[in-house]
Amino acid sequence: MSRKASEFQYKAMSLAYRGKEVFKPLGTGWIDERVACVREYIANVFFYVKGGDVLMVDAGYNYDRLAEKMGWLGIDPARVRDILITHQDTDHVGAVESDSPGLFRDATLYVGEEEDRYLTGERRRRVYWGAYRLPQVTVDNDKVLLRDGQAFDVGSIHVEAFLVPGHTWGHMVYLVDGAYLFTGDAIWFGPDGGRAFLDTLAEDNKLSCRSLARLEARLRFRGLSLKVITGHTGWSADLDFAFARVNEPCHAMFRQRPHDPSAPYDGYVEDDDTEESARAGLLPEVVPVPNYENWVPRYMAAGSAAGAAGLAAAASIAGRLRAPKALTAGLAVAAAGCGAFAAWASFARKHFAFDAGGSTSRRIVEGVASYVDVADGGTCLDVGCGSGALSIAVAKRNPGANVVGVDRWGAEYASFSQGLCERNAAAEGATNVTFQEGDARELPFPDETFDTVCSNYVYHNITGADRQVLLRETLRCLRKGGAFAIHDLMERFRFGDMQAFCEALRAEGYEDVRLVPTADGLFMERAEALPLMLAGSCLLVGKK
Repeated sequence: MSRKASEFQYKAMSLAYRGKEVFKPLGTGWIDERVACVREYIANVFFYVKGGDVLMVDAGYNYDRLAEKMGWLGIDPARVRDILITHQDTDHVGAVESDSPGLFRDATLYVGEEEDRYLTGERRRRVYWGAYRLPQVTVDNDKVLLRDGQAFDVGSIHVEAFLVPGHTWGHMVYLVDGAYLFTGDAIWFGPDGGRAFLDTLAEDNKLSCRSLARLEARLRFRGLSLKVITGHTGWSADLDFAFARVNEPCHAMFRQRPHDPSAPYDGYVEDDDTEESARAGLLPEVVPVPNYENWVPRYMAAGSAAGAAGLAAAASIAGRLRAPKALTAGLAVAAAGCGAFAAWASFARKHFAFDAGGSTSRRIVEGVASYVDVADGGTCLDVGCGSGALSIAVAKRNPGANVVGVDRWGAEYASFSQGLCERNAAAEGATNVTFQEGDARELPFPDETFDTVCSNYVYHNITGADRQVLLRETLRCLRKGGAFAIHDLMERFRFGDMQAFCEALRAEGYEDVRLVPTADGLFMERAEALPLMLAGSCLLVGKK
């Protein structure tokens, strides 16, 4: 089975996941003086070397270059007497399946008790939300069956096995010598942190997330300093990064966000995995990339499209049933409206993707940040910080300042959170910014707390509020002599008469108060702003 399965994956999965940035295997080489890695298409197998002992972690595909690549690393297959198996998928056991060449025929396999039920035929492996049942895997090697939390020694190497079900019912991860955590397909590393592995291949995605939360708690309780090593997406020594987003799986049907510039277009193409590269140096750790999400949530386009389809179906049914013409026409018009909104949301989401090199949102954030100057030792408040983009941009431009981002992180922007902001700051290396919960309608700060205040497209989203009152609340927190730069859609129907507001501020002693239009070439061109509904964008700037 392993030969056919390996050949099938090479063809079918290569096509299915091409360009989606899902599989990001390490090249063949060494992670450090203990751990060696061999690349097999999209998968990695690992060898833990300590003195004269060699422990293999997973057996990979039925891959005809395994012995060759082990030779690049100076590891003789005959030295491998023990293999830890995380789970029984063929890209993790192919080299020990019954139809394999038998490179490790005399090795002992360590397998979880629950996982062994697949190998004995008591269970069948299911993928794609249970819709497809994989053929049974058979192995002839001797097996040692493991329970959750079981500790044992392989020569001089100490191993602990932890049950992390979800991807498969008996998936194990292995803690080796208290310093290396081999996770198989339990964790998937995106550039913004670890998630549960691919949703399409899990037995139970919700269980995967719960299992990883439990695993994280166990590891943190022990205060371990670890290298977390995954089967398909590299390694990290940052436990915060490794478990950053394990409350959700990797959604494998979509191109991943944020964009990972290091991800191969097709993980099955391994032309760059050479003997020369294997000897060139240590394999690098995963480099975190900030994820500023998108001002247009994914569900907005998808939900509108689904609504359009439903309304169109209802209109068709109403016509066939000879319902009143007004009802049929009304449903058809509503379907067309939903469809048009879905098309706009998809267009806007594409343009607001922050990871695109010249994206509108990136230019706007950097434009607002260019108006924010904070003296060394000074403080700045960013109201409605969202995913932290403006706060971090200001912090990077003003490295001697202390920046505070506040947001209430409501359900309407569920993908934004304080944790996301903090991960983005860490990825950007911005150590002079912090984030906390706060509502723009009643900010949690005393009068005149900050030297500078700023904001970007926040107040127009707060329904039922007088936007000029909101501006006053923000300015309340600004010290005398402090500067402000507030960017929003400041049309009269949203904010009232902003020229009169500026005049009122000047009369109160504010200086250099002015409105700066930003959609006429400053941050974006008008032809760009109009379809994105940003034509009323203005900066309110001045000093208190």
